[in-house]
Amino acid sequence: MQALLKLVTDCSVVALSPSRKDTINESPLKIALFSLAKMCAHPPCRQFLRTSELFPVIRQLQQSPESTIANYASVIVKKVTEVN
Repeated sequence: MQALLKLVTDCSVVALSPSRKDTINESPLKIALFSLAKMCAHPPCRQFLRTSELFPVIRQLQQSPESTIANYASVIVKKVTEVN
C-alpha cells in the first residue's frame, strides 16, 4: 500500500497541473487510485490511509482537472473519512 501511495504522490504534480493536460491521462495514477479505492473496503487499509502522511495528496487530487482521477480520489476520501 505504501508503494501505491508513493506512486500517487509522484504522479500528483502532473495530475494537478492544468497546463499539462496531455500527460494527465497517465494510467499508472488511475490504476493506483482505483486499487486504493478497492482496498478501502477493508478497515485496516482505511486506517492506514487515514494515518498516512501522504493522505493529503489524495485529498488534493479531488481537484484534478481529469474527472476520473478526481472521482477516484473522492471515493477514497469518502471511504476513509466515513464513520462506521
